[in-house]
Amino acid sequence: MSIHHLRRYRLAPFLCICLLFFLTACQSTTSTGTAKHTPAPQNSPTPTPTPGPWATQPTPTPILHYTTPTPATSSAGTNTQKPVLAFYYMWYNSSSWSSSTMSDLPVTRYNSNDDATIDRQLQEATAAGITGFISSWWGPGDPTDQNFTKLLAHSTALENTTHIHFASSIYFESDAPALQGTAKIVSGLRYLMAHDANDPHFFHWQGKPVFFFWNPLGNGRTLAQWASIRSQVDPNNTTIWSAEGTNMSLLTVFDGIHLFSGAYWGIQHNDMNQVDQGFRSQIDAYNQAHKTQKIWAAGVVPGFNDTKVPGRTNTVVVARNNGSTYRSSWTGAISSNPDWITITSFNEWFEGSMIEPSVTYADLYLNITQQYAQQWQR
Repeated sequence: MSIHHLRRYRLAPFLCICLLFFLTACQSTTSTGTAKHTPAPQNSPTPTPTPGPWATQPTPTPILHYTTPTPATSSAGTNTQKPVLAFYYMWYNSSSWSSSTMSDLPVTRYNSNDDATIDRQLQEATAAGITGFISSWWGPGDPTDQNFTKLLAHSTALENTTHIHFASSIYFESDAPALQGTAKIVSGLRYLMAHDANDPHFFHWQGKPVFFFWNPLGNGRTLAQWASIRSQVDPNNTTIWSAEGTNMSLLTVFDGIHLFSGAYWGIQHNDMNQVDQGFRSQIDAYNQAHKTQKIWAAGVVPGFNDTKVPGRTNTVVVARNNGSTYRSSWTGAISSNPDWITITSFNEWFEGSMIEPSVTYADLYLNITQQYAQQWQR
């Protein structure tokens, strides 16, 4: 079974969750006017979306060409205080590319393990203001693991020649076959801590290596299970764990939350600012109540289109609208005063959420990324 068959429904679980969140935000406020939100359960049923006028892809604007800025210089082992991290996929080969399974195609078709490809992607990312990738990781020895090692090496070479520091993390794919069950999760995390976490080009925050986790409460996984895993792998909290999801109870084990596709409902309701600020308020309230410093990573998304993924049902289209969707997403993220901003995605071509240059849009989305990353980071 191919990777894109296994990685199902990144976006769909948010349909019920974020709709409930949106309705709650409109109805519940404190005496000071700060919205209070009751997080929805992670196992909400997934509805079948009804396409509306917003599901029609627009005619793209003419090709744009972004100007390469002079990125801020930083030393090895340090990161900007306002990281911009893009979800990144190193699973492509020459047979991956087909208009029958993707809504758009890259300007240059590539193999993810190709050295020239990695260098090009690093150059595009740094020019656009991205400070690191969150690279999908499927377990020790998997091609995504081997390619991540190459990414770190190429990031070292980049800094040696340009003095640009680019620091990446991994996206722990909790649903991957090689990572099923407590023992395999523990083994996988110990492997990462031994092989990658101390690399100067692995993303650190406040001196600690950071791991991102996809869907931690999916497929029967529980917070008690994750608490047990953490006590075995990281009993002294020497690393930072960011969980994908909207359930604030995740913060009892994890150090923060991020939304892989959480921008969806806010964009459709033209209220991205309220959605992002609502999550910021919830995390602030948690921190105040528990005297913690949990991390809010606001997510931005240019669009989404998984209608061509073979075998996938309940598909969703979020129209790009010539970049206006992405701009709205960025505006909402910045307004929420996040600790980090994540981009879904640099190159998830099967689900149509990429900002990497494409046949249809050329480098439009790198232009927009550069504009808003500079706005946030200055």
